[in-house]
Amino acid sequence: MGDGLSDERPIFGASGREWRTPPFWGIGTLESVHGETPFLHDGRASTLEEAILWHGGEAEQSKEEFMQLSAEDRQAVIAFLESL
Repeated sequence: MGDGLSDERPIFGASGREWRTPPFWGIGTLESVHGETPFLHDGRASTLEEAILWHGGEAEQSKEEFMQLSAEDRQAVIAFLESL
């Protein structure tokens, strides 16, 4: 997901550049259940759009394409993710 998200602290067999991002299932219910919506592997993004914009590495192309969308299309992507 890019060097910007790396903490360089190895844990067990994973380097500081490897992590597991939680699945999107139920993402639309996080706020109503937990009162907040922490995103990314460490919760540093408070919105889905922020989480998308933090991505780099293999996801850089997807982030760039998201950034090129109109505001209406960006909102449609976010609405889709929240429906999962």
